[in-house]
Amino acid sequence: MSDSTKTYLALGDSYTSGTSIAFPVNFPNQLADGIKAVTGKGITVKIVAQNAWRTDDLQRGIKRSDLDDTYDLISLLIGVNNQYQGLPLADFEKDFRRLLDTAITYSGKDQNRIFVLSLPNYGYTPYGAEKKEQITTELAMFNALTQSICVELGIDYYNITDISLEAENNSDYRASDNLHPSALQYAAWVSSIIDRVIAKLN
Repeated sequence: MSDSTKTYLALGDSYTSGTSIAFPVNFPNQLADGIKAVTGKGITVKIVAQNAWRTDDLQRGIKRSDLDDTYDLISLLIGVNNQYQGLPLADFEKDFRRLLDTAITYSGKDQNRIFVLSLPNYGYTPYGAEKKEQITTELAMFNALTQSICVELGIDYYNITDISLEAENNSDYRASDNLHPSALQYAAWVSSIIDRVIAKLN
């Protein structure tokens, strides 16, 4: 591996694996492509994420994965399935803190290498429209909690929730299942954060 090649560990659920879209255009791969286009630095992407994973599923998935000792960049996007299944926020907080501890370990104890993304609001999709108000209220609680934990631990938190709201009136922002983000929406996520992510690699 050349000195210019960086390593990126993307942790999450369907929003990270890219359910209902082609694998090369999921969020982590678009981010890696964007970084290479701007900096010329190659990014080796390792994704530990599956559709319907909760926080506890992700932790087990990490333990089962063959991972490097450290990564130059780590993202975490998790929690929507905890909310969807009506699981307690207190349990989510415990799991989320454990996941951040795990991320810190794989960052070589360098919090600057880590970033957390807010949860998209699927209430603004045809799938979630009937429970839009409830979903919005509950996801806001999850996002407020994760943001406060990130502030406490000195980990960057990026809000992409506002972008996800555009899926309500823009079908191009929705995948074919009318629930998950499309490649175009993921591109908008990447555009909104890429400068800050690149700064982490310098």
